[in-house]
Amino acid sequence: MKYSIFSIVILLIINQLTYAQEDAAGFECSLAKHRKAARVTVGDIIEEKYDVKHVKFDLQLSNDTTYIDGTVTTTAKVLAPGFNLYVFELDNGLVVDTVLINGVGASLTTFGDIRIVTMPSILTTGNVFAATVKYHGYPNGAGTIFSGIGGLNTKRSPTWGARITFTQSEAYHAKEWWPCKQSLQDKIDSVDIWVTVPDSLKAGSNGVLTNVTTVDATHKRYEWKSRHPIAYYLISVAVANYVEYSYYMHYSGSMDSMLVQNYVYSNPLTLSFFKDEIDSVGMFVDHFSKLYSRYPYWDEKYGHCMAPLQGGMENQTMTTIGFFEGWVIAHELGHQWFGDNVTCATWADIFVNEGFASYTEALYREHFHGRAGMVDDIVRKQANVRRYDTGSIYVPAADTANEGRTFDNRLTYHKGACLLHMLRHVVNNDSILFHAFRSYQQEHKEGNATIDDFKTAVKSVVGNEANGINIDTFFRQWAYGEGFPVYSAKWNQKNNEVYVQLNQMTKVPSSVSCFTVPMEIKVYSPVGDTMIRVNNYEPNQLYHFTWKKPASSISLDPENWLLDSVASITKDVTLTAAQVVEETVRIYPNPTNGSWHIVGLSENSSLVLTDVTGRVLWQKNNATSNDKVPANDLPVGVYMLKVNSEGAGDATYKLIKL
Repeated sequence: MKYSIFSIVILLIINQLTYAQEDAAGFECSLAKHRKAARVTVGDIIEEKYDVKHVKFDLQLSNDTTYIDGTVTTTAKVLAPGFNLYVFELDNGLVVDTVLINGVGASLTTFGDIRIVTMPSILTTGNVFAATVKYHGYPNGAGTIFSGIGGLNTKRSPTWGARITFTQSEAYHAKEWWPCKQSLQDKIDSVDIWVTVPDSLKAGSNGVLTNVTTVDATHKRYEWKSRHPIAYYLISVAVANYVEYSYYMHYSGSMDSMLVQNYVYSNPLTLSFFKDEIDSVGMFVDHFSKLYSRYPYWDEKYGHCMAPLQGGMENQTMTTIGFFEGWVIAHELGHQWFGDNVTCATWADIFVNEGFASYTEALYREHFHGRAGMVDDIVRKQANVRRYDTGSIYVPAADTANEGRTFDNRLTYHKGACLLHMLRHVVNNDSILFHAFRSYQQEHKEGNATIDDFKTAVKSVVGNEANGINIDTFFRQWAYGEGFPVYSAKWNQKNNEVYVQLNQMTKVPSSVSCFTVPMEIKVYSPVGDTMIRVNNYEPNQLYHFTWKKPASSISLDPENWLLDSVASITKDVTLTAAQVVEETVRIYPNPTNGSWHIVGLSENSSLVLTDVTGRVLWQKNNATSNDKVPANDLPVGVYMLKVNSEGAGDATYKLIKL
């Protein structure tokens, strides 16, 4: 009876925490990543003169203190001649006992967190060396039970009572627990992570647990290894009185299986409370393997170590997680592709990590809870983005020193997810879209990528345009631009003709004066509705189409594909065909780096494209009312388009190729 009452109390607490976490302005893994201002790149430029090949950790930790005693050996390849200094970063609260270079003692100079080792002998390009650093102490940057999250933390779970020591290195905090080079571009080829702990505890980490060795009567050593490239901030350790709950999942259409390994608090109620969600992880891995390509580390494992986080951290193959809930699991699992396998090339490009992981939440809900679940997820994200007008998904370089901006929940996470949802609408073909995702994964696997690299992958699959929307324009407006469109609409029906006038304003016109988007217009009738899809590319645009049913009302973007806002929709009986006829020829996008689309042409018009000297480069007779002029193979510059329309004479337009 005692446990039953306790279970009910725990259930209520967890439910309240879960809902509060989902609704908070900064939920998901962003909560664990908000820090004070830091710096943008390696601590010292000399660090770029070597390439880290392997790191061997031999650490001693417990679950009740941030004290660390360790030896870390970094094997690296020299990238420049005259290599006489080995520079690494290590929190200045940690004491370096000795440094060995290829087994030979070397002198150390300390400047804050920058440690400079004088090489016993000068090395040249291509030489390989092993630097062994023995150190101990309490990191200054480490969190405690009374403070925030640091690189190394000891905390107590307020819900389950467990005490845990765990690492949290993103973005610049690996140095708070191991001597490292904090460079996104220099992925470490492989790691061995040995952690000695009191024998009542377990230590979880990356890769495969190869052995648990008895060190003495009261200590055991957990020996982990991973043979996949890994970014410095994705190496992790978690130590607690865990119980292990693991199983093998199986991939659809394959005989292959993979270990799903979980370290859960030893409280007897924890596992039973979360077991159903943990048992679903294998299904999640299988589903996202179909969408994104096979889980990148299937030859090692996927798993979780619990720690008191308000979300999770996507440490490679072994997520550190605060609680097991479908959307949290999906987010961190999505990172194994987007963030771990392919890591952002700079913190300015963090969208390729967090935008995808956030959209993975929506895809999880779509598959396991139906389309309504996905729409609910997207609508909440859209509402969060619309709370403020300004800010781009791309993080300006100067702002990457501020981790609060880098991991901004509204921009990096939610606007990033909205971009991918809109891209899905632009492409309008899931088979093609996810082919582009898989192509991106294959092209940049175990490496780094920028937002533009992802854009290039999309263009390689869908082309420069998708259903009349220029891909470059789409990314320029939505990834690098600020704000979103606000619509008002008027409509009318006369006989069998329906007229809709869209008026678009933008929240930050100095950044994007008019968004180019595929707009769905739903027309309602007592005898059945219809959906019309149009491309909106001008602030004021009039559309008309034939529909024999009596229209009663219209709505814009009824399925919530777009990050937009609708101010008003009214019926205007003065909206007529005469206004449609008066429309002039319009060319968009201009400038372009793909093609120019032309609308409003008279039938059987002739088009002639010339350079500024009058040399004919392209021409077409009998153009349709909606046509396009190719520009892919043209050099950057200014061009002239002569249009001859029957009954309207000649007109010349200036076109710009970017």
